[in-house]
Amino acid sequence: MMAWLVYYHSEAGFDGLEAFWCFACVAAGAWIMVLPFLREFQAQADLTEAKELAASVEKISSVDAIAKQIESATEQWLHVEDRANEINAASREIAGKINAEAREFTEFLQKANDTEKNHLRLEVDKLNRAQGEWVKVVTGMLDHVFALNQAGRQSGQDKLVRQLNNFQAACRDVARRVGVITHEPKPEEDFDAGKHQLRDPEAEPEDGVKIIGIAAQGLSHQGQLLRKTVVVIEGEEELGQSPSDAGKTEPKSKAKSKAKKEQ
Repeated sequence: MMAWLVYYHSEAGFDGLEAFWCFACVAAGAWIMVLPFLREFQAQADLTEAKELAASVEKISSVDAIAKQIESATEQWLHVEDRANEINAASREIAGKINAEAREFTEFLQKANDTEKNHLRLEVDKLNRAQGEWVKVVTGMLDHVFALNQAGRQSGQDKLVRQLNNFQAACRDVARRVGVITHEPKPEEDFDAGKHQLRDPEAEPEDGVKIIGIAAQGLSHQGQLLRKTVVVIEGEEELGQSPSDAGKTEPKSKAKSKAKKEQ
């Protein structure tokens, strides 16, 4: 409006001054028209800045809260660490006590084990000695029964021989139950140095020589040889009659009586 008025009143001549004032009026009008928009933009910018500042302040407040939480957590962690150190120390102390008690218990068990072993060893020694004693008793009994049986065979009385044979079989059966076994060679069996021996330990019999009698029966206990069978071989003076010939040779008195009956 002002620019038009200036132009209207300058009809005589439109020089540079009028042009300046026209431009100034146009510029002022444009500025007046743009100024509300600039104010509004500035207000929005200020509002946005205020909001961002408020958000920043809120974030800073949250950071402070987080810092406090971190500080609290740090303090709690320190307490936990102290507690853990206490627990660790207590655990070490308990572990030391457990190890000490375990060593003491192990030593006690070792001593008890050694004592038990010594006791068992003594018991085993006693049992071995007792076993050796009763094995000697059993073998002595079997030797006496064998000698009695041999004497009965030499008597020539059949009834007595049968009774003694039954008695010897019963004694051998009892001895067999406790592991003592008697050994006698078969009639006309060949001499075997692994199972037989002579009365003379220095004698060396020939191979294939026959056994004609028994001087002492062989004995073994639970598979272990106690004594080889003492035998009489061909060409050696016989101490006792062979079991295979028992009852075959008659005594002189019985032979004489039989001859009288035949006459």
